[in-house]
Amino acid sequence: MNYDELVAYLKTAGYDVCTHKHLNKGCIKVDFDVGRHKVSFIHFYVDEFNVLPVFLLLEPRQFGVLAHVLPFEGNELGYVCVNDRDSVSVNFEQPHLAILESLQRHISIISHGLTDPDWNKSELLREFNANWKAICSKEGHELVCTSVDGSIEVMSVYSPQKGHSVGFDSFYLGISESTQDLAEYSYIRRSALSKERSKSTRRGYIIPLQDLVPAPTHIDEIGTWYLEAIKNLSAVDQQSFTRNMLQWRDTEFWLVFNAMTPSGRTWFCLHFKSSKKKTLPITVHALKDWVISAVEVTLFNQQLVMPRSGADTSLVSKRVLLIGCGSVGCEIAGNLASSGVGNLAISDPDKLSISNLYRHTLPNHWIGANKAWSMKLSLEFKYPFISVTSSELELLHIRNKELLESYDLIIVAIGSPTHERIFHDFIIESKVNVPIINTWVEGYGVGGHATLDISGSKGCLRCAYVDPETLGRGLSSNLNFFENNQNITVNHGGCGDLFLPYSSISAGQTAILASDLAVKYLTGKLECSSKVSWKGDDSDARQAGLKLNHRYEMFTKSLSIEPLYNEYCDICQD
Repeated sequence: MNYDELVAYLKTAGYDVCTHKHLNKGCIKVDFDVGRHKVSFIHFYVDEFNVLPVFLLLEPRQFGVLAHVLPFEGNELGYVCVNDRDSVSVNFEQPHLAILESLQRHISIISHGLTDPDWNKSELLREFNANWKAICSKEGHELVCTSVDGSIEVMSVYSPQKGHSVGFDSFYLGISESTQDLAEYSYIRRSALSKERSKSTRRGYIIPLQDLVPAPTHIDEIGTWYLEAIKNLSAVDQQSFTRNMLQWRDTEFWLVFNAMTPSGRTWFCLHFKSSKKKTLPITVHALKDWVISAVEVTLFNQQLVMPRSGADTSLVSKRVLLIGCGSVGCEIAGNLASSGVGNLAISDPDKLSISNLYRHTLPNHWIGANKAWSMKLSLEFKYPFISVTSSELELLHIRNKELLESYDLIIVAIGSPTHERIFHDFIIESKVNVPIINTWVEGYGVGGHATLDISGSKGCLRCAYVDPETLGRGLSSNLNFFENNQNITVNHGGCGDLFLPYSSISAGQTAILASDLAVKYLTGKLECSSKVSWKGDDSDARQAGLKLNHRYEMFTKSLSIEPLYNEYCDICQD
């Protein structure tokens, strides 16, 4: 990197810049004025700009507490947060433009903070959590706590289990009184109530703050900040705090605060420790007997965890029946769970075999176990806010109107057109009022399909079975890409080992089609019977001597959701 050229370029752009040395390291120094303030940035030399160039603020404390500035090196330097540096596409081929853009961003942030106190305070509150983390001990364990809505209440705090460095067992766990008996928190409660943890339970308190002030910037300021915070409790919360916490004597206390900021509700914690049992300190004099530390907090509840992970909390109350837990069905199960579906029933009579491993999501320790039951345990282990039931019933053994109508949606992923059509006949004859998705994958990676049949909407499964030539009922779906009456299955061990050749990628792509239809329907974004397909490469199929049909040759609407209705369907005409 030629910094002489960069300095010369910045000078021509009107900046007061020079080469410099700081902490015995080469850098460039930029001086500028913001009102009455003299401001200086330094940029340490680097070999290349693989992220947005960094300018550090010299002596940041002379300007008070500035938003988006994190002091370090004994407050001598301040890191300025201008963006997620890794997410910015840097013009590394023209470093003079990259360093100019970065300098302009840095100056803009500092200038805004120095000239607009209201903006500066608002931004300090917005980034409260980041500033709190900056004063947390890097050696301590994080606290994971449960709370329904952040209301003031007592909680029990359990220490990490010895020897555990990952998972919930490696965290402090704070279980609030209101969540102790709620089913959705059983996932974390099991870890908290282990024998080893229960020996060292401490008392804590969840405290909502109505008026939040910016986070302290140094660990020495925590005590003063805490005393001001508890003074600003509402009258009702102050009374509860006094009644439940100030009458208790111990050597440790945990206070978990929560408050609204411009970026949403933030959670943070103070840990108090003393050599002797005492009541929680509420005066400057009493603070002298306690060591106070800032602790990072992660709230464990649906409203925070699910949206942050991309799940939709509106799906928590939905009930979905998935029939078939093979290579496509297992992917659908995972997709529905990660989307936020709260109640999932899975039915499949098959057991996981060694031959399933490379296109099934279940790992090999489930070999020999029922797929539906194994999937239930796997999903409940991974997703805390889901309830999964399993059965070994086949599709045709679930022809029960009352049972089927207890679900919001049924998904059939068994790859058996005969059984699917028989089941559909039952649905029509019994007037079962529940939407049904049928989905299947074709061999050799040529494609996959899904249909959504909504009661009362034009279009049904039989629309996908209208023969394009006779316009009557066909035995093969008109969505298929292969010509009819071909032997597509292969075997590696005789007639008892026939299978349809396709990869886990093909299964996954097909599952995405069905899952997308499901979520769109459950969230009200799709209200009519629909169909969707994806089209893949045909080279493997043609090499195997198989013929593809006219639909495959002409199909150009992969992933496009279209109406399912076929005007020649005899059921939809009635």
